[in-house]
Amino acid sequence: MRVQALDIFRGLCIFYMTFGHLVNWWVIYADYWLYEIIWNFGAFVGGGGFLFVSGMSAALSYRRRKEKSQLLEDSSENLIRNEYMLRALLIFLISTIWNLVGTIYSNIPGVWTWFVIQTISISLLLAWPFLKTSKQFRLYVCFFIWISNEFLIIWLSAFRGESNFLGFLYYFLYNVPEQNVILAYFPFLLAGTIFGDLFYESSLKEGLEKQRDYLRKKVVRPSIIGGIFLVIFAILFEFPNFTTKETFSSHMFTFGLELLLISFLVIIKDFGKIKFKKNYSVIKYYSYYSFTIFFAHQLLYFVFPPQFNALEIWIYIVPTMVLVTILFRYIYIKVGKNASLKFYISKFATFLAEKLS
Repeated sequence: MRVQALDIFRGLCIFYMTFGHLVNWWVIYADYWLYEIIWNFGAFVGGGGFLFVSGMSAALSYRRRKEKSQLLEDSSENLIRNEYMLRALLIFLISTIWNLVGTIYSNIPGVWTWFVIQTISISLLLAWPFLKTSKQFRLYVCFFIWISNEFLIIWLSAFRGESNFLGFLYYFLYNVPEQNVILAYFPFLLAGTIFGDLFYESSLKEGLEKQRDYLRKKVVRPSIIGGIFLVIFAILFEFPNFTTKETFSSHMFTFGLELLLISFLVIIKDFGKIKFKKNYSVIKYYSYYSFTIFFAHQLLYFVFPPQFNALEIWIYIVPTMVLVTILFRYIYIKVGKNASLKFYISKFATFLAEKLS
């Protein structure tokens, strides 16, 4: 059973990330408010969304890999663990190289900046031991980390820039706090593993109706109820700062919207309520080439300096997004997985794991 909701979620994250970056790079400073509105209200398909869907993918991959190894009577837990860890370490290596390059073209202090790829790699490593725990326990851990993070950042902020252990700890955890700092964003990936397990468990049910009934009871209903509660809580708890990226209420607001979005996508795609012609499902290219597009679209930074106002910028962004979509549709048709960075990372991790086992 292919989880279509997950594919669309990932595609939306990359599409939105590309679109948001173009606004950030090309809009004039006087109209930077446009980017802040777009990014703050769309964080649930930005960095937080990308972490969330990465957690779903990681859990699904782990469960399916374990099932396959058992069917082949080759249930080596060490091999599965090594594949998982090596994949995360390869992503971390790529992110470190990326951060090094980023320091050349910006004033960001150092390579430890918690860009989303770096956060994903560390989060994957941290998530491994939790994959063997209950889904309920993982959910408790998510909220515990989110709450603890609020107290920790207040305490450590007093040591920012100091040459001591606590100053280093602040640098490690909160360097460039407007990025995807680990304690604020790891819970999104960990929460994603819960949904990955739920989707996997639904696939074990016999018959499409039983699969849908499981998703309805375990995913759709709890997500709608929980999502509505978290959105209302976030708005009331810290109005009007519930969309400010670094706040606790923004994390609750983002997670609530992610829950509502995943339930909506399950209803329209996995329940078949809305059918799309395959040729018009353009979001799938952003999902299939998620890592490739993440890095490739950075080249668009150099196309224009920040010179367009809030109205002019649409004249340039819309055609650019159309061209990017057409380009990756062409690549998908012509070369398929051979243009997928994610595919090569997975294959190389498997190769290394087999050599080590």
